Amino acid sequence: MHRRLVTAAAVAAASLMSALSAQAQPSSADAYGVWRNPKDNVRVEIRPCGTAACGTVIWAAPKTLAKARQAGTENLIGTQVLKNLQLDPQRGVWRGKVFVPELNRNFSGTAEPVEAGKLRAKGCVIGGMLCKSQVWTKVA
Repeated sequence: MHRRLVTAAAVAAASLMSALSAQAQPSSADAYGVWRNPKDNVRVEIRPCGTAACGTVIWAAPKTLAKARQAGTENLIGTQVLKNLQLDPQRGVWRGKVFVPELNRNFSGTAEPVEAGKLRAKGCVIGGMLCKSQVWTKVA
């Protein structure tokens, strides 16, 4: 069960990484665009969503689509996986909600720049006791 929660945190963190670009003083617009996870089996497009930003799956590998279907997310493409992303400009960190299709659950997470076009995101479960991070890359 703990391994599954750590995996969920990794997926949540990876998704949330899509929400931030790699500049020292990020702005809301820096997050916009298409991002891929480290295995390049999911791509998420970040766009303005009211006063925040939201991310929607625009592409996923066949195995990823099958895993999402098995967990109850019939149509992964078009699913909003990042919700209400808010930038803390003083800290350069994005915070928001992440939907993990493979678990059919929402989590909290953060993301921050590591270098140009790269993001490190951290997702935690069980009140921050189990955390995982990944680095995502912006797609040109």
